[in-house]
Amino acid sequence: MKRILFLITTIFICNTISAQYDPGAINYGLVVAKNFGVANELTLGGRVEYSFNCYTTFIGEYNRSFAINATDAYEGYNELAVGVNLILFNWYPTTITAGMGYIGNDSSFFETIEDKAFLGIRTGNFNHGGQIKLRALHQITIPVHIFAELNIKSLGRRYDTFLIGFSYDFNAR
Repeated sequence: MKRILFLITTIFICNTISAQYDPGAINYGLVVAKNFGVANELTLGGRVEYSFNCYTTFIGEYNRSFAINATDAYEGYNELAVGVNLILFNWYPTTITAGMGYIGNDSSFFETIEDKAFLGIRTGNFNHGGQIKLRALHQITIPVHIFAELNIKSLGRRYDTFLIGFSYDFNAR
């Protein structure tokens, strides 16, 4: 009986220590990102994160790029992304995650650099590609997390971003 209790306690502790979010958590967040491609280009966005277990988080996000002090030739673009993140390291309350996913945008600039993209497909006026995410997540309080994230996108260096943001779990206790 002591062995079974020890085993259950050990599994519970390992699960708690390595948790990214509580199982079944749905978090909503806002982000501000700096695009690597254009010096005065920024991105604002929103995201939804769902964690069906402690180790895996599915992320859906919408971002809108715009320029500060832009010329008339600049066109902003919309971006949609879905992906999955897994835990690499966990030093509670800080977690390092990495993941990958799909990225799509309506940037007209992609037409001029399409041949240089690692992986990019254009259908109509929408561009499709992949992305790799590396994120540092820190829990400030039980419902609030802040994070910094690096996104490397297969559409080209112009679309790579570094972002900071926060997420909130309305159902956290």
